[in-house]
Order: sequence, then C-alpha cells, then structure tokens
Amino acid sequence: MRWDPAVCEICQRSLLRGEYAVTYYDDDRAHAVCELCTPRAHRQGWIREGTEVAELAPAAHAERARSLVARLRGRREQGQLDPATRQRRAEQADGGEETTLAHDDLPHHVRAMPSGADAQAAMALALFNASEHARTIGGVVRSLGAPYVHAARAAGGPLVEVLVVWELCWYRYEADLENSAVRLRGQGYELGELGGELPAANAAADESGKLSLLAD
Repeated sequence: MRWDPAVCEICQRSLLRGEYAVTYYDDDRAHAVCELCTPRAHRQGWIREGTEVAELAPAAHAERARSLVARLRGRREQGQLDPATRQRRAEQADGGEETTLAHDDLPHHVRAMPSGADAQAAMALALFNASEHARTIGGVVRSLGAPYVHAARAAGGPLVEVLVVWELCWYRYEADLENSAVRLRGQGYELGELGGELPAANAAADESGKLSLLAD
C-alpha cells in the first residue's frame, strides 16, 4: 500500500511515519500543521481543531475567534473564582503566548518562592508542566524521541530559562516564578542558532511533555 506523507503548510516539511498533522482553521480554510509549527500557527491566529469555537472560525476573523476562545474559558471559570483571584487573572492576561497560572492552580509545594537554584529550577518545571507548552513538547517527543533539556536560573529577577533541544529543532522558554507564568521566548531549527556549547543536560522530558530534573 502506497504511503503519501502529509505536508505541513507552514514549514513545508513532509511528515515522518508515525507523525500526524494537526488541523487548524483560518476563516473558511483548513490547514495541516506539524507539531513543531503549532506555536507559529497560534501566532498567525489560526484556531486548532477541537477548540470550543472551531465551528465559528469560518464566520469571523481568526484574531476575533482566538479572543473569543479566551473569553469563553474565562466565563466558564468565572463562577468558580473569588473576586480577588478574578482581578489578579484579569491583570495578568495580555493576549500573547504567555500561559499565566493563578497560585491556586499550582501544586502546594510550588507556592512558596524557593531560594536555591535547584529548587527554583524544580518550581519552573512544575509551572511548565501545568502549562499548555507541555503538550507541544509531548507531540515533538513522540515524533523525534527524547530531547536534551536544561533548566537554569537567569540573571536578574526570579526567572528560570528552560531549553528543550532536538537535532531538528529547539524551544526556549522563560518561567517567571514571581508571576507563575511560562513564556515561549524562541524556537528554531538550527542548533547553531543557540550559539556556543550547551551545558550538560540537567532535566528530562517524558512522552507527555512533562519535564523533571535529573537525579544527581
């Protein structure tokens, strides 16, 4: 039986065996997107198939549909939050690629700000695992295998940089421990873009994209 690989409409790469395209909608058009390019699809305002407003995408501009997703999720949670929490979330929301988590959504062991570098790295990975970014990494793990992962405290402020690298691509995230937020700071397809030699890996990813520190 002949196998015709799907082609990602963003990077134009033919998908490997066992790798599946994700369907996104832009107005009335459907697009096949590989897991590596899902962040770029989000930035272009495309709506992932299966979201609450996927059926509305043909009737509205993609940017409006993306805003509607956020509003619908907010309304659904509104009745479960106290006024102070609702106010905090409203102030934190900025509509970008940032995943902001209220302290009440985090495991109890990551609520206090630790002082040690390893403890801060562990807290950053807990924030990452509770964010939508873990799903993206999980999709790439299933396609490309285990990545190199390094988490380290950044200079200046309660920030931890999380770097996830394969031979074919890389992702750089920033975990803001003070505001319980995880942001995608960069991604690419050439290891040379990272500059210099990478430090030894100090964390690992499982098949679901969850990250954890390696034992000493």
